Amino acid sequence: MNVKVTIEAAVSPPEKDLNDLQFAASALTSKPDSIAVAIQEENGQFFLIASFKIKTTAQYKVVDRISEGFACSLAH
Repeated sequence: MNVKVTIEAAVSPPEKDLNDLQFAASALTSKPDSIAVAIQEENGQFFLIASFKIKTTAQYKVVDRISEGFACSLAH
């Protein structure tokens, strides 16, 4: 299953945040080579985006795990 996590920021995020996204995705993915992280700017807003693949499963079974994984990684 393809997963895309987008986090909105009011200011340009530091490089560390991209590293944190990479780390969070690597803890969840079933295919490490599928991980892509980026920062996009649109109308003065910044978006940190991570995309990766996980084993196919029902979304309701993994959405909380994905959310918690990224929340923990970005909190440090």
